[in-house]
Amino acid sequence: MIFSKFFKAKWQHKDSNVRLTTVSDDLSITSHDDLIILKQLLANDENELVRRAVLLKINTFEQWLSASSENSNTKIRDYAHQQIVKMINGQHSIDLTNQQKQLFLSDGKYKALLEPWLHNEVDAEIIISLIEKINKPHLAVGLFNQKQIEKVQLYLIAQTQDVVLLDKFSKKAVNGEVTDTINNKLVEIKVKVEKPIKLSKKIQLLLSKLLALKDTTDYQTYLLKKSQLEEEWQVVQNDFSCLDNEIAANFLTKYEDINQQLKKAFIAKEELYQQQIIEQQLTTDKLAATNEFKQQLTELEQTLTTSVFENALLDEAIFSTKLDSLSAKVKGSVLNDAEKSGFDKLITQLAKRLTQLPDIAKSVTDATGLISKISQLAIPSTIAEYIQRQPTFDEWQTSWKAIEKQTKGFLPESIKNAHKEIQSAWLTGLKPFAQQQQSLFVQTQKKMADLKRLLSSGKYNACFGLFKGIEKNFAQLSLSQQHRLERDFEKVSKQIADLSDWEHYIATPRKQQLLDEINEIVTCPLDNPNEQSSKVKQFRKAWNLLGHADEDIDKSLNEAFNLACEQAFAPCRLFFSEQEKLRTHHLETRLALIEQAKKIAISIDQQTECDHKELEGQLNKLNKSWLEAGEVDRNKYKPLQQEFVSVIQPLKIMLRTFHDSNITLKNMLIEKVNVELLNDDIHLAIENTKKLQNQWRDIGYAGPKQDNRLWQAFRAANDQLFQKRDALKIDEKEQQTKQKLAFEQQFTAIQSEFSDQCDKGQLSHIKQQANDLHQQVKDSRPVIKSVLLSIERFIVVLDNQDKAIDVTKEKKNWSSLFSVLSQVANSDFNEQSINESADYLSLTQAWQKKLVDAVFSRNTEESLKHRQMKTLELEILAGIDSPKEYAQQRMAIQVQLMQDKMTSGNEVNLTYMLDYESASL
Repeated sequence: MIFSKFFKAKWQHKDSNVRLTTVSDDLSITSHDDLIILKQLLANDENELVRRAVLLKINTFEQWLSASSENSNTKIRDYAHQQIVKMINGQHSIDLTNQQKQLFLSDGKYKALLEPWLHNEVDAEIIISLIEKINKPHLAVGLFNQKQIEKVQLYLIAQTQDVVLLDKFSKKAVNGEVTDTINNKLVEIKVKVEKPIKLSKKIQLLLSKLLALKDTTDYQTYLLKKSQLEEEWQVVQNDFSCLDNEIAANFLTKYEDINQQLKKAFIAKEELYQQQIIEQQLTTDKLAATNEFKQQLTELEQTLTTSVFENALLDEAIFSTKLDSLSAKVKGSVLNDAEKSGFDKLITQLAKRLTQLPDIAKSVTDATGLISKISQLAIPSTIAEYIQRQPTFDEWQTSWKAIEKQTKGFLPESIKNAHKEIQSAWLTGLKPFAQQQQSLFVQTQKKMADLKRLLSSGKYNACFGLFKGIEKNFAQLSLSQQHRLERDFEKVSKQIADLSDWEHYIATPRKQQLLDEINEIVTCPLDNPNEQSSKVKQFRKAWNLLGHADEDIDKSLNEAFNLACEQAFAPCRLFFSEQEKLRTHHLETRLALIEQAKKIAISIDQQTECDHKELEGQLNKLNKSWLEAGEVDRNKYKPLQQEFVSVIQPLKIMLRTFHDSNITLKNMLIEKVNVELLNDDIHLAIENTKKLQNQWRDIGYAGPKQDNRLWQAFRAANDQLFQKRDALKIDEKEQQTKQKLAFEQQFTAIQSEFSDQCDKGQLSHIKQQANDLHQQVKDSRPVIKSVLLSIERFIVVLDNQDKAIDVTKEKKNWSSLFSVLSQVANSDFNEQSINESADYLSLTQAWQKKLVDAVFSRNTEESLKHRQMKTLELEILAGIDSPKEYAQQRMAIQVQLMQDKMTSGNEVNLTYMLDYESASL
């Protein structure tokens, strides 16, 4: 145990210089045992320089990093931290790998180093990791401009959603790929911003189309269109995530409301539609059964026909069985009772015909004779032949019907076809003559009634011309038609004969008077062409009613009247011609307006989103043009008006739906503003209201009746809120003024405590008060910047004063130290006399201890030599010449200092060296 104290290893020596030499010269980092010793010294050695020497010996990033955070010596931690910073900045002999850099980043204890490191780093992966670690978005633009690395720029683009930043990025893009990425990102952002607006318009258009289905009359058309619109709704509903929750909910509510409206509107039609489906199915089943029964009846009839005309053997028992089977099928079918009864009759007839086959055969022979007889007679080609041959054809038709009845429908197809052909030819040939005769009969009958009415009302003059027409038509009628009108014709003939004697006496003076009256409007036409035309028509009608004048003047009166009518109507003809042209032009204009409306409707159907403002302008323009389009013929105006209304009505409904939607949205905004009026945080309420104003601008027109009213309500609510803000601002300004005055008074009180004679304790107290006041001002809202700035300036003054005191104290300390050293060098000082020196007593206790230890306790040859060497170092650092006899040692020390500087990378100043050497003494 005793000898162990004498043979301790050098690294355990009490003298730190010995341990330093051992670390430098004896211990090797390649030896595992030595490395353990070095790490033990680094962790536990009491001397800072020994620990530094160990760090410089090992000189690995991991050791530096560990020492910067885990070493028990504060100065070593700081020193290691400095070396880490230099490594990070590339100013150290150790070049860090990316793995080491990532290891340092994962430590997370040196956040203050990250930003300077980021600006110096050139590796893309490390840059991206630093950006993520720092997490300061405002650095993005500067980094994008500084780091002309594609991967980094692409990362910054991916992390940015700000259009302004992306525009700035595009100016500093490193290559075309980065530029394309920026452009794609801008397009993506633009699409993302515009998507809710476009989607809202598309949804509004879709809801308008859905609501317009209420006017659909056909239920099947309604179902088809509704199915298509519901498919479109499912598509747009997938994009609801980009809409505001409230807006999306509003659209969903509207969709449900419209569906409820449609359900109510079509509930009756739906029931009717289901009934129609059932009826259609029943009709289909009935038709199938009917066709089947008819086919079987036809086959049975064909069997009978074959038996009759080909003398084929017929098994009556089998035939009857088939009839019974068909009857049973008819009874069990879906046919109604009347239809079943019809088939039962046919079946009964077939059963009956089975017993009448001989009589049927005789009737077939008679039918053949009738066909031969009518074939020898030509079809009439004149009215006279028609009158002569019509009775013969009618008799032939009657005979044929009798034969058909006798044959029970069992005539051969060849005879039936011949009959149909002959009958069709005769009916076609007789039809024009029959129509002509019937028309002539009806016309004569009507004229006869008109003549009776004129005679009974005393309008005898018109009767003569009408009777002439009746006489002509009566002569052309058939005998049967003449017989039907004979009694009326004889009666009116006698009455006309009696009136003819009085006609000339009445008509002559009246015609002369009418001629004079019409000549007056020829000489002086009326101002209004319509009145002139009406007057001429009245004169013509009265003239025609007068009958014949005296025979010697009747012709001349008629010619004079006709000439006067032409002259009187001449001005009207030109006027009516121009009016007709105008009506034709107006008709073309209205047709063009209808086509224009159709084009608008087609374009709206084809659009995915509708510009309702433009549509409203187009409809207003169309309505105005329609009202101003001018008159057309009355018989044409009504269908034109109906067509025009049918085209624009769906557009009006769509526009009304859009207006209703906007009314709802604007009412919601008004309610939200009214809610903000109750918000105690006026500033937050103002911010929310400004957002609502932006939303108001995005909502479209709400219609002429509601839009202005809604705007006035919205504006009134806004005005109330801004009035509350103005009142609050006045109150805040008053409070701010009072607060500012209070802060200024406190600041003045603090300033009054400060003077150039204050010591460090007083300065510390004043600075604490100033910092407290600074924090109070900073925490107040709003911050009073003028007071805050004044306090900050005052704190700077205090800091400067504190530093000045430290500098003065330090200078005094050094002055006392060197004064004591001079006294020691120039006289025989002992430990007692040095304690009586004023300069010594003014030193700090640490320096007093160092000085006593250096002067009185360690004056060995080794320590003196060591002092000489350190004195040379101090002289080199201070730039002072050394004695010539120490030139060689000075040179060696200069080289050593340069090597230490290159190895450690630290600048060694005079003050540090003096302090360091005094500590090692």
